[in-house]
Amino acid sequence: MRSISLSLVVYLLVTLVFPTLAYGQTIQDESYVLRPNDIIAMAVYEEPDLSSEVRILKTGQASFPLIGSVDVAGLNVATAAKKIRDLYAKDFLVDPKLTLTVKDYATDFISVIGAVGTPGQIPIPVSGDLDLGSAIASAGGVAENADKENIQLVRASGGAASYSLAAIQGAAGRIKLQSGDRIIVNQSAFVGRSVTVLGCVKTPGSVAFPVNGRLDLVTAIASAGGLTDLANPRKVTVSRKGKVTIVNFKELSQQGGQPLLLYPDDIITVAERLF
Repeated sequence: MRSISLSLVVYLLVTLVFPTLAYGQTIQDESYVLRPNDIIAMAVYEEPDLSSEVRILKTGQASFPLIGSVDVAGLNVATAAKKIRDLYAKDFLVDPKLTLTVKDYATDFISVIGAVGTPGQIPIPVSGDLDLGSAIASAGGVAENADKENIQLVRASGGAASYSLAAIQGAAGRIKLQSGDRIIVNQSAFVGRSVTVLGCVKTPGSVAFPVNGRLDLVTAIASAGGLTDLANPRKVTVSRKGKVTIVNFKELSQQGGQPLLLYPDDIITVAERLF
């Protein structure tokens, strides 16, 4: 009776008890679907010359000794291992025993650009789970000067959609991303825009617009230091593209009703009261 080496006995026991390992991948990884740029390693029992470590090309093929290029992208590890084994068994080896493992996983990225803390590429985890909210958080969150009402998601597969920051902090933040997607956080159109306050205010000059684009007359005059003792609160003019509107500022500020919203480049002039 021929003796059986200890290593062969161990291999046969592993094969019988854990058949998935005969094709070489741990149980938790055998369902992983191979893709371009993955690096896979193959080991063939008692055939060290056939052991190899290869990168899957963009074509989806990987090259192995003797059998050459094999289409493996899109197959899970167990299926790919069986396909390779069958090719060796067909022309080169009798009942080959091989293992196939993923040595390095391909990394996919999405891009976050614009008014965020750290714009750039964000890697998608191997699990493939990266959502819109997490991607923006990974990029440092939206900047203070961002347009929080118009955050664009441009899909690599085509199409685009716009979301507010509030929506992303809710249900929209769970939208799953795919490799090549781009998130564009635009700077607010009101950055660098202002109105001019002149006349009887304490600090006449430019008043910057907030990034949300909402600036009213009462707030603008308050930002200019408020009215002086010489101001006529019943005669404040707002000049907009050549059109002049006279406002009773005293009445407006005391009533606390609908605010008078301003536009960039408006000129507010507070008249001097007559004695």
